[in-house]
Amino acid sequence: MKQMTYEETMTWIEQAGKTGSILGLERMEELLERMNHPERALKIIHVAGTNGKGSVCTMISSILETAGCKVGRYISPTLYDYRERIQINGKYIEKEALSEGMTMLRAICEDMARDGLERPTIFEIETALGFWYFKKNQCDYVVLETGMGGRLDSTNVIEHPVLTVITSISMDHMVQLGNTLEAIAGEKAGILKAGAPAVIYPQDERAMAVIEKVCREKNISMTTADWNQINIRERCLFDNNSILEGQQIFDYKQYKNLKIHLNGLYQVKNACTAIEAIEVLNLNIPMEDVISEGLSKARWPGRFECLSKNPLIIIDGAHNPEGAESLCESVEAYFPEKERILMMGVFGDKDYISILKKVSALSDTLISFTPENARGLDSALLKEAAASFFARAIDGQTAREALELAKVLADKDKIIIIFGSLSTISTICDIV
Repeated sequence: MKQMTYEETMTWIEQAGKTGSILGLERMEELLERMNHPERALKIIHVAGTNGKGSVCTMISSILETAGCKVGRYISPTLYDYRERIQINGKYIEKEALSEGMTMLRAICEDMARDGLERPTIFEIETALGFWYFKKNQCDYVVLETGMGGRLDSTNVIEHPVLTVITSISMDHMVQLGNTLEAIAGEKAGILKAGAPAVIYPQDERAMAVIEKVCREKNISMTTADWNQINIRERCLFDNNSILEGQQIFDYKQYKNLKIHLNGLYQVKNACTAIEAIEVLNLNIPMEDVISEGLSKARWPGRFECLSKNPLIIIDGAHNPEGAESLCESVEAYFPEKERILMMGVFGDKDYISILKKVSALSDTLISFTPENARGLDSALLKEAAASFFARAIDGQTAREALELAKVLADKDKIIIIFGSLSTISTICDIV
């Protein structure tokens, strides 16, 4: 088969994506079998969870890169560029490599269809592409982020990860994963493998009981981060000179004066989870220096990020109830005295009622907008729901119109807080 051009590749990806997401491993296993299992040649750190996966993956990757490793990273969703989902040491997969790999995968998908098998979903194809690309480039480690869930997630075809990590678990994707915390935790715990140590973000006791049970049954060594050993030294949202970059300085166990440039109270806990992961890997490196430098270099946009000082605009990817609760905690910590105007755009399959209820403590004003995505909840419906929780609920329609309205309402003493679907972050950044 002649190699597709980059434009042809993107067209084919769009067409393949129309089937949507289907949980299950059979298609993925068949796909990798026909590729001679590139994933088996990789040292994989597998990360699942409801919130914090991206941040923890970012910090683990940054520390490993600082240690001199070639680190492949597979993430979803992406914010700015399709190629962002497959990267090595922060560099996106090249357009030529994307076209080469997708041409190969298209041929395999067509062969599977001719053999009477189901065609792989686009997420399965992308995951297989990542494995192929990381093997081709001889990565030392691959930090692999699950999509939805864990047990039946396409990434869970790996048999022997070197480490598994589970971040914060909460209620999300209930249709697919179950409507109790225990059921969701069971799906996330599906990535835990005998022979691979596990690092766990401290959970609600219901979720933790499920994870501990799986670890006992599989005789898995489990390490849990310890929030009691965190000491916050300094926290600021941005540089007072001109730079829109904050920092948090903290101690964790024997590590002193660690610095991260990720805002939000929850990011310190994510950093400590990443530290535990690096310690469990037991690398032959000067731990304190490498961890300190790696954390300082880590960047992960759209998570309690300051986009503007005048007016003061914060954007955050809170898109489920736990994310909304973390957002509230950070807002109260950073801006205890300031009045706030909220801007929200969310997918229709999210528990937006619970999100609205939680964030209503922050403000009396919420402006709704419709995300530019087929799954986006119509702004008029969100405004109608918000009217039960806010004295002033306004239908802003598009992100651009909502932001213009928020700027009109915000004076020098008010801040604008934008949150909801991660897919809106790049749109907002373009128009601020």
